[in-house]
Amino acid sequence: NAWAASRTAARTGKSGVGLVLFPQAGEQSLARLVSTPMDAGPGDVVKFNVWIRPQGVPGCQPIALVEALVEGTWRRVAPEARVAELLVPGGAEWAPRGRSCIVPAGAEKVRLALECAASGPEGTGWHADDFYCEIVSLRRYAARQAGKKRLSDVVLLGADTLRNSPLGCYGHPTNKTPHVDRLAAEGVLYDQVTTASPWTRPSFGSIFTSLYPSQHTAELHLSVLPQSVTTLAEVLRGQGYFSVGFVRTLFDGFVGPGTGFDQGFDVYLFSEDTEVVSQMVRDFLDLNADALKALGGGGVLLFRHFYEPHSEYINHTPEVIRNEGGRLGTVNLTFQILDDKLFKNDPATTNEHDVDYARRVYDGEAAFMDGRVGEMLDRLRAFGLYDAAQVVFFSDHGESFNEKPGAWCHSTPYETCTRVPLILRLPGKTPKGGVLSDLASPMDIMPTLLAALGIPGPAGMEGRNLLDPAAHPPAYGVSEDRKMGFLTVRDGRMKLVVQKASTARRNEWEAIRDWALFAPGSPTTYELYDLVADPWELNDLSAKRPEDLRRLKAVLFAHCARYGIAPREDVLRAAPAHLTPEGVEMLRRVLDAQAAAPNPASHAAGEVQLSPEMMEDIISQGYMGVNRN
Repeated sequence: NAWAASRTAARTGKSGVGLVLFPQAGEQSLARLVSTPMDAGPGDVVKFNVWIRPQGVPGCQPIALVEALVEGTWRRVAPEARVAELLVPGGAEWAPRGRSCIVPAGAEKVRLALECAASGPEGTGWHADDFYCEIVSLRRYAARQAGKKRLSDVVLLGADTLRNSPLGCYGHPTNKTPHVDRLAAEGVLYDQVTTASPWTRPSFGSIFTSLYPSQHTAELHLSVLPQSVTTLAEVLRGQGYFSVGFVRTLFDGFVGPGTGFDQGFDVYLFSEDTEVVSQMVRDFLDLNADALKALGGGGVLLFRHFYEPHSEYINHTPEVIRNEGGRLGTVNLTFQILDDKLFKNDPATTNEHDVDYARRVYDGEAAFMDGRVGEMLDRLRAFGLYDAAQVVFFSDHGESFNEKPGAWCHSTPYETCTRVPLILRLPGKTPKGGVLSDLASPMDIMPTLLAALGIPGPAGMEGRNLLDPAAHPPAYGVSEDRKMGFLTVRDGRMKLVVQKASTARRNEWEAIRDWALFAPGSPTTYELYDLVADPWELNDLSAKRPEDLRRLKAVLFAHCARYGIAPREDVLRAAPAHLTPEGVEMLRRVLDAQAAAPNPASHAAGEVQLSPEMMEDIISQGYMGVNRN
């Protein structure tokens, strides 16, 4: 059995390669295809991709990989690209599968390989085409930058599913998170930060672009981050940076390269195994230590995605974190246990000991993640890069553990999921040990960093420069979740929670969902909470505080009309059922002002054509979260 050139195997051009299986009884062989060796050194990264299409329903799994020549022997380099997901009965579509891997110590050359065990029904097999690679070298980048301007390095530390509560700097009395706490002591901590969306894909899309999910459109299970948006990594790369990402994801996962989240990254190292990602960080930094220490020009963007706080929850210290009274016992909380025993919130199978245990194991995962933060930052200190680096620590969303009864996991519209940590350590720009309670958003990261670096940003960023004293805090924070049908609007105290704001056209996984707030017979419901008096959002005040309800609804309606969640005409048609006549008229004026804005992607007050009197009127009425400047 062997791969062979075939015109019928072509995806593009005139030919590809095909492997058709003709197994003989009792025999098992391996069909391999290898490329010509290519020059590469330790610490370089090989980015490779192949397009695969099944013929029939083969029982084997093709694997694309890199091999490195070390001391005269060809060795496999992890991770490999496997295509088992394509083994779908009747499936005949081309699909890409790629990886990025680090060339190991002692390597002199690398080569690509495509292999497949010869097993399966006779006549089945695989077609492959457009198998290519790119070798990216930080060492070569450093050589090209010699004598150029030295740029300030940027370190983005993004924790997946981390709410504020497990962190010592946010008030946890006993959980040990010394490395994140040290960042807070060296910079500024923001404690009223509302995520743009309470789940990973749209939230990271908003962090990378400073746009709402309804603008960048990576909102659903099958969405991608489109090439039309401009990411922070793209801006920095355009200014001469070498950009590296370390991400726990599938190829086409929620932040995978197959869904557009590698835009602007020279290197995007990823794996579905968190330990592999951590090893990638160590290997890349250690093998490139000399180049990093000697970097005489240019700069480096390092993005690390920490997955440890995300379920499933591993109990890293079972001798300390015990579950003596629970039905589950002291176990790692797998997805099956969480889904069947906890997240379904079945009183017959859940008790408070198990719930408390889940929270403590979650806190332990945050502490474990903190160690990974220290592992990375300690290396930068050893290389002499840390002191001048711009460091940002943030989260995409939080997690719910039944604090609001019935609210488990994410996405939920409650503060356990929508309120997230944000710490900025920008030398010379942020005071040490500052704590700010102004409303903020992870969308503020991009404009703030670019301002600190003196780099102009793309037009239309929705976030604000947190370093600019003239950029007053917004009056409101908004979070969107089209997938689950949630919207939230909050000010400094009150919060509007909107449920059932979207409806499904297909099943939940395909998640083709449409916003439905203003549709005839809309199922949308509204809840109102006082976050100061009721931080766990237990008491719905929507019937008791009509003025606050109308005020926040007006803000919500303006947001929906502005960002395409609902047409302006539908918003105004539905508004009289929710607002006073004065409120409807004010909303109309706000929408007219938005329509007149030269840049419709931005709501900065300086870009809205209003008289000073009308601007003051709108701000005083609280119907639009614009800045006075």
